[in-house]
Amino acid sequence: MRASFFLTPSQLSLMASSIFLPLILFHLLLATEPTSSARILLTRVSRPKYTSTNSLMNNPEYYSPGRYPLILSKDVYAMSLAIGTPPVKFSAIMDTGSNLIWTKCKSSGPNFFDTSMSTSFSSYVGDTCEEWGVGQDCPQKYDDGKSVNVTLGQETLTIGDVKVNDVTFGCGITDDENFGFDGIVGMGPGKLSLVSQLRSRVFYYCLGSRFDPTARRVLRTGSIPNTYSSVQTTPLRTDESNYYIILEGISVGETKLPITDTEIAKSNKDKGMVIDSGTTFTYLEKSIVDMISNEFMSQTNLNMSGSDNVTKYGLENCFNYQGYDNVEFPKVVFHFEGANWELKKDNYIYQKEGGEEGCLAFKSNDQENDKSAIFGNIQQQNMIVSYDLDNCNLSFVPADCNQM
Repeated sequence: MRASFFLTPSQLSLMASSIFLPLILFHLLLATEPTSSARILLTRVSRPKYTSTNSLMNNPEYYSPGRYPLILSKDVYAMSLAIGTPPVKFSAIMDTGSNLIWTKCKSSGPNFFDTSMSTSFSSYVGDTCEEWGVGQDCPQKYDDGKSVNVTLGQETLTIGDVKVNDVTFGCGITDDENFGFDGIVGMGPGKLSLVSQLRSRVFYYCLGSRFDPTARRVLRTGSIPNTYSSVQTTPLRTDESNYYIILEGISVGETKLPITDTEIAKSNKDKGMVIDSGTTFTYLEKSIVDMISNEFMSQTNLNMSGSDNVTKYGLENCFNYQGYDNVEFPKVVFHFEGANWELKKDNYIYQKEGGEEGCLAFKSNDQENDKSAIFGNIQQQNMIVSYDLDNCNLSFVPADCNQM
């Protein structure tokens, strides 16, 4: 998911002495099928230089490393927060592909935020959404046609037992009562994201397997523990909204695919391949998806299911396990600049729990408005994925997320 905003928070105030306390997970209904709204169309805006007027935000020791539990729902990962005074709990997608923190406001149903009931809410006074180049009411447009109009304001945000005052956020009015989530917590590189407003220059997450109901999923600030010895690192690039890593090639088993320089250039565009926790599947050029599928089918001798090869969730390449009990699934490796990201079966095959049909979790990037290649969250399972914004690096290492 991706969206861009930039404004100046006015004041932060720490109301509790620790951010190690766990979050209260709230009212998420688990589901097994992905939402098509898990990918947001990119809006780019020009940004003036940002200087915080808050002395606490400019103090690098203001926040010590913290731990924030996540929950898997509808194939994206959400966290629980509270907003306002008195605090109203809301669950929101943890999204490295966007910057704004927003929650539903004035919507029907029991779970929405009414700014008139909060004693700490204040309207944002300054440049309008249009002046920031993101349209009237700051629209968030999704690839399935859904949209959210957002009015900017400032409010107290509660994370665990920590209260942070005057956080700039969006009060959203959705055009769909079945939007599925209370909002989004933008974790992107822009100045309105949660990591920027909390000055968390280094953070990581570990997304436990979606096939294990007991697996933990967690977001943490700070660096990867030094107990991990096989950490790989690749350069991390950013723009107003996204994080990018440079794709150099892909292998299936021991076979490196004959991807052309032109196809690699299309995948990387100007900065690289987007890495996004808020997008479920990985998006690539159709020719690359076809290469992965053909080599996978050749090595496993599995057969496509469905005469049109498009059977589930928009995934083009699906197959049936029935009768193939002894299939040996090859590893799939994404070769990034200076690092090799190895995908095991659970990281590239999507299937419903207990189902006999599976699909390769790669989608052709044929959208008219957004041709970005994206490395999705299925491919990031069972890994610690660390963003170091000070050193412009992304690091990753296989991990048991239950140990986080």
